[in-house]
Amino acid sequence: MHVTKQNTFSRVMRYSLTAGAMVMAAIMILAGAPAWAEGEKPAPTTTADPAVPLNEFDLLLRPLTKDDLKVEAEGWLGLLKEHATRVSRNKIDAMKAEGDAKTNLLAEATQLQEQQTALMDRVQAVVEELRKKGGEVDVYDKYLKSVSGVKVDVSDAGGSWTLLTGWLNSPEGGLRWAKNALMFLLTLIAFKILSKILGTATRRAVARFSGVSELLKDFLVSSIRKLTFVVGLVVALSMLEVNIGPFLAAIGATGFILGFALQGTLSNFAAGLMILLYRPYDIGDFVNVAGTSGTVSAMSLVSTTLKADNQVVTIPNGSIWGGIITNGTAQKPAGPA
Repeated sequence: MHVTKQNTFSRVMRYSLTAGAMVMAAIMILAGAPAWAEGEKPAPTTTADPAVPLNEFDLLLRPLTKDDLKVEAEGWLGLLKEHATRVSRNKIDAMKAEGDAKTNLLAEATQLQEQQTALMDRVQAVVEELRKKGGEVDVYDKYLKSVSGVKVDVSDAGGSWTLLTGWLNSPEGGLRWAKNALMFLLTLIAFKILSKILGTATRRAVARFSGVSELLKDFLVSSIRKLTFVVGLVVALSMLEVNIGPFLAAIGATGFILGFALQGTLSNFAAGLMILLYRPYDIGDFVNVAGTSGTVSAMSLVSTTLKADNQVVTIPNGSIWGGIITNGTAQKPAGPA
């Protein structure tokens, strides 16, 4: 009986120790899981060469997925943060230094600023690629905005002037923006000339068609010129390193809002185009439109002006095109000329 109790007690102790060991192992596994997960976190693949040319860098980013780009963005952001810390420490040391030591630190600050600008270009490239593929980029945009630019301390005129002149002579600073501004102006001039050439070509082309309204000719020529110049403006803005994606989105949103707000005007505009195209009447004709009779004295894309009984009546083109048009002067063709 005594032996049996000892055996039972031994089995209970073995089971207890085994269970306790299993529980401890489970706790250690759970506690170590985050560390293992962190150890398996993928590392960025494009940060090995921080000075990689931007055209090559864009090609490296193109095949990456959204998740891959998040890793790359974090990696480049870490490099930028580390470098921005060096820039800040350099400025702090320059504020405390005097004489030649300060001059050397300010010269070093210019070089560090150039390097930071180059890093920011690459971070911006990753952010733009991530934006295209549906990633969240607000945090990166805000950080880039916070560390960009040259901060000038007005209380230190000499140091500020050294920093400013250094930035103006820097390939990644003033020289870069001078080149961008020159390209902006040259692009605008080139597209301005191109718009005139295309406008002249359009006028010559429509002049070959007989019976086309002069107002319609002017409208087509003006539209071609303005559209060409708007395209040139967008291209020129890209020369200033302006992100034209949000700009184009804003134009689209503005167009939608204006289109909704100006439905009546756009309806008159469309009716004016139809009147110019089909020409049911022309200037000098005596017509009856929208319940009003008179002689056509002026036409535009949104309205027609009649003179009747010493009165001048302006009628929206939408009201004219949607009703019966009676021309008492001459018979007009039923279709486009």
